[in-house]
Amino acid sequence: MVHHLPVTDKVLEYRAPYPLVEHVEPAKDRASCADPEKKSLLSAATKVRHLTPWIGTELVGVQLNRLTAEQRDELALLAAERCVVFFRDQDITVEEQYELTKHYGIQDRDPNQQDPRHVTIIGRDYDIREYASYGADYHADHSFEINPPAYTMLNMLKTPDFGGDTIFTSQTALYEKLSPTFQKLFDGLHAVHSSEAGYINTLANGGAPFRGPVRRSHPLVRTHPVTKLKSLFYNPSFVIHLEELKGQEAIHTLNFLREHLHAADDLTVRWKWEPGSVAFWDNRVVAHRAIPGGYETSQREGKRTAVFGERPYYSPDSLSLSEYRAKNGTAPAPAVNGPPVLNGQVKREAENL
Repeated sequence: MVHHLPVTDKVLEYRAPYPLVEHVEPAKDRASCADPEKKSLLSAATKVRHLTPWIGTELVGVQLNRLTAEQRDELALLAAERCVVFFRDQDITVEEQYELTKHYGIQDRDPNQQDPRHVTIIGRDYDIREYASYGADYHADHSFEINPPAYTMLNMLKTPDFGGDTIFTSQTALYEKLSPTFQKLFDGLHAVHSSEAGYINTLANGGAPFRGPVRRSHPLVRTHPVTKLKSLFYNPSFVIHLEELKGQEAIHTLNFLREHLHAADDLTVRWKWEPGSVAFWDNRVVAHRAIPGGYETSQREGKRTAVFGERPYYSPDSLSLSEYRAKNGTAPAPAVNGPPVLNGQVKREAENL
């Protein structure tokens, strides 16, 4: 359940300086231009580490600021398939990060983002179990927008010796693990995403939101425009209702979805940051959360950039992972059974950790 602090006069009197984001039609998804085998990108790595069967691949020996256009496209496809791709020991500058982001589309701007080109991610130290403790639960970045972000990159500049990890969970795999009965039910539902709690809590804590609050409906199950796979598009930080259900029906269903997400240790990867670490993920198919507290927060700082994705949609022709395997005799990453495979074709031996 999403909670917010009291609505004060300050909240009621505040007027956001910029209008809500209007619909944009993003350019062709760069993943659709990639070699399905991703030979150029993977051959540049000294090691390809699949961190779990379902989510997370680390590319060792690759520098993001030296990728060719072909390799950048293949990185997008790898992120679409594996949800999140990790790199360490990067020497990419913030300016180079901007240039890399531009390759993937129109740069997105978070409602609380002060610099128009990036979000500064800082450490947090608070009790996530307190009432209206906002921002530490799972989310897909500002999913309440009409064009929620697609490809997203977080470049960590400094980190504490311990603490401040980020957890990523595959929403493609979350859908796969539902029973066929629940899959059929959820295929027809729409979730109401709201920024209202975040807006109120930001003002109550002394912030000044860039845009006003918004509610927007998106399919609870969305289709990826490149892989054509189904994934849940749910996160407890922003989803407040399911349109087609009555009040108590929606409450109980949302409680189940939150439990389903929080119990998905087998569909999750936890990433320990170091200075120079970068995560590149597909915000459309992954939910993530930072683990706050227990460290010196001034030691954690990163820069996040993202691009607009398409307006979320559901196609009845899209497939779950198991349906894809049954139809094609193999599965795109992440694998349904057995060791991870990349698009069912890559012959490069991968190191499984």
